[in-house]
Amino acid sequence: MNNKSVQIAFSLLLLFIAGSIWLVFQYVAAERQRDLDAWQSRLNIMAESQQHTVEKWFGRQRGDLDTLANNPLVQLYVSEVSSGGAGDDETSRGQMHHLKNLLNATADKAGVFTPASSIKSNQANNINDGLAIMNESGVLLATRYFPVDDEVVKQAYAQAIKTKAAHISNIYDAGPDSGAGEGGPQPRLIVAVPVSSVQSLSGDDIRAAVVAVINPEKNLYPLLAKDWLATETEETLLIAIDGNQVSYLSPLKRSVALFHRQPATGIAEAEAVKDAGVFAAFADYRGIDVLATARPIKHTQMRLVQKIDVREALAESSTHQRFILTVFLLAVFVITLSFIAIWRHATSLRLEKAKSRLEARAALLNAVGDSINDHMFLLDHDDKLVFINDALATSFAIDNKDIRGKALNHIFKQEITRQLLDVQAQAGGPDGNGEVRNREMRLDFNGVRHDYHVSIVALNHAAYKRSHLYVMHDITRLKDTMGRHNRLMDGIIITLARLIDRHDPHCAHHSERTREVAIEVARAMGLPQERIDALAMAALLANIGKLFIPAEKLTSVETLTDEETALLKESTSYSVDILKDLEFDGPVIEFVRQKNESLDGSGYPQGVSGEDILQESRILSVANAFVAMTSSRAYRSGMPIREVLDVLMSEADSRYDRHVIAALFHVAENRSDWVSWQQVD
Repeated sequence: MNNKSVQIAFSLLLLFIAGSIWLVFQYVAAERQRDLDAWQSRLNIMAESQQHTVEKWFGRQRGDLDTLANNPLVQLYVSEVSSGGAGDDETSRGQMHHLKNLLNATADKAGVFTPASSIKSNQANNINDGLAIMNESGVLLATRYFPVDDEVVKQAYAQAIKTKAAHISNIYDAGPDSGAGEGGPQPRLIVAVPVSSVQSLSGDDIRAAVVAVINPEKNLYPLLAKDWLATETEETLLIAIDGNQVSYLSPLKRSVALFHRQPATGIAEAEAVKDAGVFAAFADYRGIDVLATARPIKHTQMRLVQKIDVREALAESSTHQRFILTVFLLAVFVITLSFIAIWRHATSLRLEKAKSRLEARAALLNAVGDSINDHMFLLDHDDKLVFINDALATSFAIDNKDIRGKALNHIFKQEITRQLLDVQAQAGGPDGNGEVRNREMRLDFNGVRHDYHVSIVALNHAAYKRSHLYVMHDITRLKDTMGRHNRLMDGIIITLARLIDRHDPHCAHHSERTREVAIEVARAMGLPQERIDALAMAALLANIGKLFIPAEKLTSVETLTDEETALLKESTSYSVDILKDLEFDGPVIEFVRQKNESLDGSGYPQGVSGEDILQESRILSVANAFVAMTSSRAYRSGMPIREVLDVLMSEADSRYDRHVIAALFHVAENRSDWVSWQQVD
C-alpha cells in the first residue's frame, strides 16, 4: 500500500470516528432534550394545579369577607358610625355584641385567623391576626388580637378604599420588627374588602372596609408542601418581584430564611416569572441548578413557582445517557480497533507478499545479473562501489562480498577509472531516473585492446538516489568483424569500380573522381557526415549498369544513333536493378536513380523535377557531369576546367542546381590541386 492509500485509509477512519462521536453526542443531546420536554410538561401540569388550588383558597377568603362586608348589619353599623348616629343605648350595645359574634363566627368558618375562643393565655403576644371593621378613623370593631397599629394593615385598608375593590396584599413578616411580638418571622397576609353604606344605591359610597389579617402557615403553606410527591427536591414557592429584588414568601428548603431576598438577575425563579409559562433552567436561591416554571396568582402581585433540582430530574436520564454514551463510544472504539487490526493484518499479509516478491525478484535479478557475461557494477553518489556481478568479479579475481564502499580503482587501473567516470560526467551525467546514456569506449587491459559498449543508467530510487549502474558489453570481436566486413565491402566496391573502368577504358577512374568531387562539394554545402558517406557510395556505384552495355558501344568513335543513345540511358536502370537487393546506410539506390534527372524535368529515367530531386542526387549529377566533361572520351578530348564550369553555369536552374555549381566553383577556386581533377588523354 502506497503512502497515498494509507493517507486515504486513515482519513476515512478519522472521519468515521469523528462522525460516530458526533452522532453519539447528537443522540445523547436529543435524549436529554426529550427528558427536558417531559419535565417541562410535568412542571407545567403541577404549576397549573397548584395555581388553581391557591387561587381557590384566595377565592374562599374573599368570599367569606364579601359575605361579611355585604351583611346588612355591618353596612348599617358602618353607616351609623359614618353619620355619627351610633349610641350607647341598649340597642347599640346589642348591635355591637351581635357584630362581635359575627366576626368570631366568620373567623371560625374561615379558619385562617385565630378566634378568641381558641387562644390560650400564653399566646397573647404571638397571634396578631384576626378580623376587623375599619374606617378612616381606624379600627371600629376587631377580634381580640387584631394588630390595630400595623402599618401594612393601614396600607391595605387605604388601597381597598382607593380602588373600591377587594385588595390582597403580599405575604409579609409581622414578627419582632413590626412590634407585634417576639420570635422568628411571622408571615401574614391581608385581605381587605370595602363596605358600602346602607343608604348607597350605586355601591360607590364606601365608608369602611372589612380587613382580615391571615396567618398563611395554618392553611395556605400546607397547600404548597405536597408531602405526597415521590420526588425529593420538587418545590412550590410563592414569590414577589420588587424592582430588581426577589422576595420569597413561602417556606424555603435547607434552612434558607423565609422572606429571603436576592437580586433577580440570573436566578431560576426570576427567569421563570419574566414570562408566565416559560421553562427556565438556572440556579435557584440556593445556587443549585433547577428546572422551573411560574404562574401568576389571580388578584395578587404574587407568583407561584414550580421547580425541581436538575440533578434529581435528570438523574435517570443522565444514567441512561451515560450508559448510551459508554456503549456507543465503546462500540466506536471496538469498531476502530477492529478496523486497525484488520488493516494491520491486511498490511502484514501484503508486506509478506511484497517481501516474498522482492526476494524472488532479487533472486531473479541476481541470477540474471550473474548469468550475463557483461561486466556490471553500481556506483553510489560518491562514486563508491555498491555492487558488481559475478562476471566482473571473475574477470578480475575479486571477492564481491566485501566490495561495497570501495573506490572504482579497486577493480580498474587509474586511467580506465578516469575514462569511465568521465563518461558519467559528460554533459552533467545522466540525471533522470532510468535515463540511459550509451558510449563506445576503447580500453587497454594489460596491453590488450578491448572495445566496449558502455551503458550508464541513472537511479533515483530512495535507496539508490544519485547512483549509476554501469553495463559494459565487450564488442571487441564485433568491432573486428565489422571492420573486416567493411574492408571487404570497400574492396568489393573498389573492385566493381575497376571492373567498370576496364569495361570502358576511356572512363578509367571516373567513379573514384566523381566520388572525390561529390564529397568535396557536399562538405562545402555543410552536409552531415552520414549523408556524405551515402553520397560517396552512390558515386562509386552510379555507373555499374554500364556492364550491361556492349564495350564497343562505349568505345565507339562514331556518332551514336538514337537507339544506341537510348541503350546508354538504360544503364541507369541497370544500375538500380543490380543494387536493389542490397542494404545501404541511406537512400543510395535513390541517389543513383536520380543522378541523370534535371531540374526542369527533361532528365531520365523518371523525369522528376525541382524539389522532388534529392539534394545528394543533384550533387551527384553535377559531379558526374564535371568529371565526364573534364575527362577524354573515345570520340573527344577532355575540356579545360574553366570551360566546364562555364558550361555547367549556363545550364544552372534548367538542368543543374545553381547552389551545387556555386559550391563546385568555391572548391575549385580554393583547392591548390584542382588541376588534378582534369583527366586529359
